[in-house]
Amino acid sequence: MNNLCTVSDINYLHQGLALYDSLNKTSNKFTLHYLCLDNSAYDIISKIGPHIKAYHIDKFLAENPELVRIKNNNYSYFCWLLASYFSNKLLPKYDSITYIDSDIFFHRDIQLIFDEVGSRDVGIFRHRQFPLDIPVAEGSYNVGVVHFKNTEAGQKTLAWWTDAVLNKKYPELATCGDQKYLDHFPNICESIYIDENIGHGAPWQWQMYEILDDNKIVWEGATQDLVFTHFSSFKLTQTSYIPALQHRCYTSASEYTTNKNLKVIYDEYYSQIKSSINFYMS
Repeated sequence: MNNLCTVSDINYLHQGLALYDSLNKTSNKFTLHYLCLDNSAYDIISKIGPHIKAYHIDKFLAENPELVRIKNNNYSYFCWLLASYFSNKLLPKYDSITYIDSDIFFHRDIQLIFDEVGSRDVGIFRHRQFPLDIPVAEGSYNVGVVHFKNTEAGQKTLAWWTDAVLNKKYPELATCGDQKYLDHFPNICESIYIDENIGHGAPWQWQMYEILDDNKIVWEGATQDLVFTHFSSFKLTQTSYIPALQHRCYTSASEYTTNKNLKVIYDEYYSQIKSSINFYMS
């Protein structure tokens, strides 16, 4: 069983539900541990059933006054820090834990990731548009999917990340929420997977790929299955959607309509979100 976790309030629940449904369509060996940041999200998630388990933020707030202080002072930062904090709470109970942003969507079985990670203790995914030897404020890796094994090295790396973000340590790494901290992971853990054969997409990556039919991409001359997409800054409108409000310095607004195969990817996501809203939230 693959233990996964995500976090959202009611404002991002439609994307979290689409994440869950994408996992259901592509895999049957998972539990999605869902940390709900308000009563509305908890009420919906707690009634869904198979492969998903609801957690209420109030439990963690009661245990840690520092979380309450951060939540009251900077809600965005509070949401970011919960990726590591929630993962760290779960890891001792399972063989591994994989954090997934709620705006991730899986096109293929997540087991492909675990097969690639193999016996390594930590798994992270590159931003790909940045060479690894050039430091950037956004960091070389994306928080969208981060994997930790319940081993000494996995525990140590996750505990370091949790402490660093919660206590706002290492200001040189605090340049993009909780994300640039991942740049330090290879210094903590020798047995680390950095994506090689797993295709993944995002608004900051599409311009690097040739996007083929059937959710395949060509990156640096290699054809890869598109396993997941990070639909960052995706926005629903009353009648349609806006693919990405940000990141247009990487992928232009027109590309989402003129690139047929890219449009298929976003239309599929929009269709799933509508279906998930109608099924769980109506």
